[in-house]
Amino acid sequence: MRDQKLTRLDNIKIKTQLRMVFLFLIVIPIVILGLYSYILARNNLNAQTKVSIQGGVNVISNGLDNNAKRESDVLKFFSYEEALRYKIEHAKEDPFSITEEMTENIEPLIWYFIGSDSNIENIKLYSDCLEQQHIGEFISKPTDETIMKWYEKCHDEYDTMWMVDDEGEIYIVKALLDVNTSSKVIGMATLKLKKDNFFSIINQSSYLNNGILLIDEEGNIVGQKKLNNEALDDAVIQDIRDEKLEKDSEGFVVSDQYFLLESNEISNGWKLYYYVDRNEMVADVFSLLSSDIVIAGVIFIIAYVIATLFSRRLSYRIIRLNDAANEIKRGNLNVRINDEGKDEIGELSDSMQAMAIKLNDMVEEINRRNKADLLAKESDIHYREWLFDFVVERNNDILAVVNVENYTCNFITSNAETVLGISLDTLKEDVRSIATAQKAEGTDKLDNIIMSSIKSGEAIILEEIKFENVKTGEQLFYRGVVICTYDDGGKRMAIALYDRTQEIKRNHQLQEALNAAETANKAKTSFLANMSHDFRTPMNAITGFNLLIEKHADDPDKVKEYTHKISLASHNLLGLLNDVLDMSKIESGKTTLDIKEMAIGLLLEEINSVISFQAKAKDQEYIVNIEEMEHDMFMGDKQRINEILMNILGNAIKYTPEGGKIEFLIKETPSSSEGFQNVEFTVRDNGMGMKAEYIDKIFDAFSREETGATKSIQGTGLGMAITKSLVELMGGTIRVESEEGKGSTFIVNLRLKAVDENDVDFWKGHGISTVMFVTENRTQTEQLRAAFEADKIEIIDTKNGFEAIHAIENCNSAGKLVDLILINDILSDMTAAELIREIRSKDRRNNSLIFVMAENFAAIEDDAKAAGANEIVQKPLFVSNLKQIFEDITSRAAGTDNKEVVNPLQGMKFLAAEDNDINADILIELMNMEGATVTRGCNGQEVVDMFKEAKEGDYDMILMDIQMPVMNGYEAAAAIRSLESDWAQRIPIIAMTANAYADDVQHAFDAGMNAHVTKPIDIKVVEKTILEFKQ
Repeated sequence: MRDQKLTRLDNIKIKTQLRMVFLFLIVIPIVILGLYSYILARNNLNAQTKVSIQGGVNVISNGLDNNAKRESDVLKFFSYEEALRYKIEHAKEDPFSITEEMTENIEPLIWYFIGSDSNIENIKLYSDCLEQQHIGEFISKPTDETIMKWYEKCHDEYDTMWMVDDEGEIYIVKALLDVNTSSKVIGMATLKLKKDNFFSIINQSSYLNNGILLIDEEGNIVGQKKLNNEALDDAVIQDIRDEKLEKDSEGFVVSDQYFLLESNEISNGWKLYYYVDRNEMVADVFSLLSSDIVIAGVIFIIAYVIATLFSRRLSYRIIRLNDAANEIKRGNLNVRINDEGKDEIGELSDSMQAMAIKLNDMVEEINRRNKADLLAKESDIHYREWLFDFVVERNNDILAVVNVENYTCNFITSNAETVLGISLDTLKEDVRSIATAQKAEGTDKLDNIIMSSIKSGEAIILEEIKFENVKTGEQLFYRGVVICTYDDGGKRMAIALYDRTQEIKRNHQLQEALNAAETANKAKTSFLANMSHDFRTPMNAITGFNLLIEKHADDPDKVKEYTHKISLASHNLLGLLNDVLDMSKIESGKTTLDIKEMAIGLLLEEINSVISFQAKAKDQEYIVNIEEMEHDMFMGDKQRINEILMNILGNAIKYTPEGGKIEFLIKETPSSSEGFQNVEFTVRDNGMGMKAEYIDKIFDAFSREETGATKSIQGTGLGMAITKSLVELMGGTIRVESEEGKGSTFIVNLRLKAVDENDVDFWKGHGISTVMFVTENRTQTEQLRAAFEADKIEIIDTKNGFEAIHAIENCNSAGKLVDLILINDILSDMTAAELIREIRSKDRRNNSLIFVMAENFAAIEDDAKAAGANEIVQKPLFVSNLKQIFEDITSRAAGTDNKEVVNPLQGMKFLAAEDNDINADILIELMNMEGATVTRGCNGQEVVDMFKEAKEGDYDMILMDIQMPVMNGYEAAAAIRSLESDWAQRIPIIAMTANAYADDVQHAFDAGMNAHVTKPIDIKVVEKTILEFKQ
C-alpha cells in the first residue's frame, strides 16, 4: 500500500509537489480559524433575529386589526340606516323614494367616506327589490356572478364578511335586513378596499430581507410582501398551506432556510405570517468568513510564486530532456540537446545525444539501399495503371475494389462518374451510394446485395441491373458480379458491372413491338365482337317489327306501336354509329373544336329541358345548383360541352333507380391564366355506383361493368371514352369517385375564357328600369342583380308575398311602375299563384311583366299562368336566359301581324342526286309531305346533264349525294359550278351524305357546295338548312 502511494506521488510533476507542500503548511490553519469565528457569530445573530421578528409581528397585526375594525364600522353604518333599508324593501312600489334617499342622503355619505378614508376605493349597494337595473352609481341589482354568490351567502350570514374576488380584490360584505323583523335579507352592502393603502404597513416593514403573508379564513392570500428569493418565498407559502410548520418553545418555526412567526388571529379572521430568509441573516457572518478566505488566498499566491521560482529551474531542464526524447520518437534524429549541468540530469542528456547520432547513421544506410528497388517498382505500377485506364475509357464497364470494414473504395474506374452521374468522391467514400442510380423495379437494391455478400462471403451474380443516370436520366442496363476476396491486406470485395444497355434495349423494343401487335389484335377482335352484338340488337328489332307490321297491317294501333318501336331502334342504331364515328375521329386526330361565344345559361337550359323530363319519367329528384358564377358568357365549343354533360347526366339517370336523386352543380373559380376561369361541372347520384376495380377502366372504349344490376341496361361502352377524349381535347380534366351501392360523382373541370357582355343598356332598351325580386334566397339571383346594377336598374328586394304587395302599393302611391317582377316558386307566406293574383287584382291596368322562377314547371305552370304570370322560367336563372326570354317576347310581339307559314317548303322545286332507290323514295315522300317537288338523277352525271337542259327557275336548289357511280357528288358540284351561266354560280347545292367526317364537310365546301347534311335524313334539320338558303 505504501509503495502504491509513493508511485502515485511520483506521477505528480515536481512543480506541483512543491506547491502542495506550501498549501498544507500555510493555508489550512487560516481556514480553521475562520470557521470558528463564523460559528460564534451565527449563534449570536439567531437570538437578535427572533426579537426583531416578534416586534414586527406585533406592530403589523395591531395596525391591520385597527384598519379592519374601522372599515367594518363604515359598512355597518349603512346596514343600520333604517330609512335606507325601508325604501329599498319598498323600491318596486315606490321607486321614487329610493332614488330620492340615495340622492339626498346615501350618496353624499358614500362620497364622504371615499374621500376621507384612503383605504376605501368604492362602496356599492345591491338589492333584487329594485324595479330598474340600477339607480344612480351606487345601487343596482346583483347581476355579476361573483356578486350573486356573495348575495346568496348573505342569506346565511348576516354579520360582516371579508371576501376576495377572482381578480384578488378585497371586499367587505354586509347583509341589509328588513326594518320590521330584521330576519329577511333585502339587499347587500359592499366596500372595496384600496389594497396598496390598506396593506401599506406591511410594505413599510423592513428587517433584513423579510417576507409577510396574510391569509383569510378560506385560505386565500389577501396580502403579501415577497422575499427577494422567489423560490424560497414559494416554498414558505407551500409549507404554510400544507401545515408543515414545526414550532419551537417560543412559537418560532426554524428551518434550514427561514425563520417564521405566526401572529394571533386578527379580528376579521385573517392570519399573519412573518418570515425571514436565513441567507440574509448570515450575510455578515459570511462577510467575516470571506475576509479570512481573502487573507488565505493572498498567502497562497505568495507561497505559490516562491514555489514556482524554486521549481522552475529544475523542471525546465527535465522538460527539455523530455522534448528531445519526443523528437527522437517522431523520427527527428538530428535533434541537439544542450545541458551544461554536471549532475545526474546532465549525464542523461549526454547519453541521449550519443544515441540519436548512432540511430541517424543507421537509418540513412537503410534508405539508400531501398531507394533503387522502389524506383523500379513504381515504374512498373504506372505502366499497368495507364494500360488499365486506356482499356476502361473505351467502354462503360465499371470495376471497384472495396474495403469491407467501411465500404470505402480502394479503387474504382474513373468512368463511373460519367456513366452513373454520381461524383467519384461520393462513390469512393461509400460504394453503397451507387444504389441511388439504380432503378430496382422488383429486384434487390445493390447496396443490400453488397452488404449481403460481405456477410455471407459468397459471390453473387446479377443477370440484369437497371440504372438511370442521375443527371441526364439515361436508362442503362448492366450485368453484375459481387465477390469477396482475400489478399495480403486482408478481406476485400470486388464489384464488376458489365454494360448490356444496347443488347437489352433491343430486346425491350422487340418485346414492346410484340406486345403492341398483340394488343392491337385483341382490340380489333374486341371491337368487332362488340360492334357485331350492338349492331345486331337494333337491327333485329327493326326486322322483327317489320314482319309484325306485315302480319298486323289491318290493325292501325299495332302498326303505330310497331313503327314507334322501329323508330326507337333506328335512333339507337344511329346513336351507335355516331359514337363509333366520334371515337374514330378522336383516335385519328380529326376532331376539331368550334370555339365561339356561348352562354352557360342557355346551355344549361337545353340540357335541363331533356334531363328533367327523363328524371321525371323515373320519378327521380333532379337538383341543379350554381355556386359563385361570376360570368355567363364564355368562349367554348357549346355542342361538345353539351355532349359531355349529356353523356354524364344520361348515365346518372340510367344507372340511378326510380325515386333516386341526381345533383348537378356548376361552380366558377379563378384560373392562373389571365382572362380565363375554371368552370367545374359536378354530377352526383345515389345510384348503383361502381366497384373500385372498374373505376380505372370506365374511360376505356367498349368498357362496361357487367353486374347483375347493369346487365339489363343497354349501352355501347363508348360514351365515357368519348367524354374523356373531348374533355382532354379542350384541355380540361375529368375524374370519378364511386362506391358500389352508394352512387357515383363525376367532376369535369374546363378552363374557359370569360367574355364580358357588351350589350350596354339592354334592359332599358327593352323598357326595364325597375325590377323587384321576391325570394328569400339571394344567392340564386346574385348574377342577375349584378347585371341589373351594371345597367343602373333600380332593384327592390322583398322576401315574401306580404313584403312584395306592400312594396308595390308604395310604388303605386309614388306613381312608379315596377317593370319586371321575379317571383320564387316557393314563398313562406303564400303560393306564387296567390301572390300573382293579388298583384293583378290591385290594379287591372297593371302591365308589369311577372316571371316565376321554378325548378318543377309542371307543378306550378297551370296555376301561375292562370293567375297572370307572363313566363315560367327554369332555375337557376342566368342573365342569358332572361335576355333570350325578352328577345322571344319581342319577336312574338313583332310577328303578331305576320301571316303564319304552314309549310316553309311549299312550292319549292328540288333537283336531287341519289343512286339508292330506297333513299330516293324516302326523300321524295318527305318533300311531298312538305309541299315541295323533287326531280331525281341516279348519279352525278345525270344531274349535271339535267341541270344543263333546264332553264333558270326550273329548280330552286340541288340536293347532292356524294358516293355515286359514274360521277360522285364532289365532281358533279364542281362541274355545275364550272358552267358559265350566272344561275350555275348562284343556285344552292346541299350535300346529303353519310360521310360525316370534318374532312368530308371541307371537301364539300371545296367542290362548291353551300351546306352539308348528314344521313339518315332528319326532315327538321333539312328544312332548317334549306331555309337558310331560300331566296
